[in-house]
Amino acid sequence: MMPVIDHIYNLSVKIGKRGTATEGEYRARDYIKNTFDRMGIRNSTEQFKTITSFSYPYILIYLTSVAGAIFLLLHRPVISILLTGIGAVTFFLENTSFELVASLLPKRTSSNVIGYIPAARGHKKRVIVTAHYDSSRSGIMFSPSFVKGFRNTFIGLVISLFSMFILTAMYWITHVVWLKILVGILALDPLVTVGLLIHREIKGDYTHGANDNASGVGVLLGIAEKFKKEPLANTELYLVATGAEEVGMVGMAAFVKLNQKLLNDALIINIDNCGAGQVAYIVEEGMIKKYPAEHGLVAMADQLRKKGFENVKPRVFTTMSTDALVPLARGYKSMSIMAFDHEGILPNWHWETDIFENVQPAAVNLAYDFTSELIKTIDSNN
Repeated sequence: MMPVIDHIYNLSVKIGKRGTATEGEYRARDYIKNTFDRMGIRNSTEQFKTITSFSYPYILIYLTSVAGAIFLLLHRPVISILLTGIGAVTFFLENTSFELVASLLPKRTSSNVIGYIPAARGHKKRVIVTAHYDSSRSGIMFSPSFVKGFRNTFIGLVISLFSMFILTAMYWITHVVWLKILVGILALDPLVTVGLLIHREIKGDYTHGANDNASGVGVLLGIAEKFKKEPLANTELYLVATGAEEVGMVGMAAFVKLNQKLLNDALIINIDNCGAGQVAYIVEEGMIKKYPAEHGLVAMADQLRKKGFENVKPRVFTTMSTDALVPLARGYKSMSIMAFDHEGILPNWHWETDIFENVQPAAVNLAYDFTSELIKTIDSNN
């Protein structure tokens, strides 16, 4: 078997930066497909259209809310209610993986690579393992000096956007002047965020994505090779490497849309950022609305902690959305496996230090072993 760490090296060093719908992402797609071919695993590629940065829809959303504040200051409360309402609603939808603004923007082509291993004795169960292979652009909000406060900054932005809408409606009813002033003050938050996103697009660069998420893809390919050689008795296994995760989980949304029947009775295990820190399984995730992971997967993970995996902890993850959020938000059964540093932060997240040298083989191997045992537990359970 090719060691998992070798796949991480090939993706993050030999291929390197893998921005969504860039040549690097296309090379990573081909690497994954060729690896499946070499393993003798049946595979296919599903193409879809995607935006190339999450900055673009959010810039438009935030500017819509800011425009609403400006119209309120110009004594146009009805237009202000409309604009701040649109800003709040579209912000919620985009953050819960339902594209609205992004669907209106120019797009390029990305792909999901799907491997398939049939059950040895016949299909009774279905497991889908997912990991995204694109890498993100860096930005000030992800710098070491700011990233610790990323969650609090985001919560402040949520409060600002929804409060602007509520206070605008209140002003329309009451005509209390201080409400108008407060909306203007709150508008500074999304306006500053627009500046940060524009700076990200101008000055930021794609990361090598060793942890995020060559590590997850490495684990996925290791699992593929393991269960190709040792097929599961009663469980068919799908291995889905998604593109365009870093721009709003677009690849996973495309996979769900195209494969709804496949997901109806499937358990989905998403692997993301497992290359450094303490490995964990995510029991609840979501930036605004939190979605609980599939209870059966959580229960099996809890049991594995008692059988040699006591260092793998349950965690709640609300800092950023993962591919697991897409099926969870649509009623399917999913759970993520990730790793965090001692402060509960994803190591080197979306920053220039996300390089192969900072990957910890022990974390990767633990994520691989834990995921493998979880899959075998699924297969052996009645």
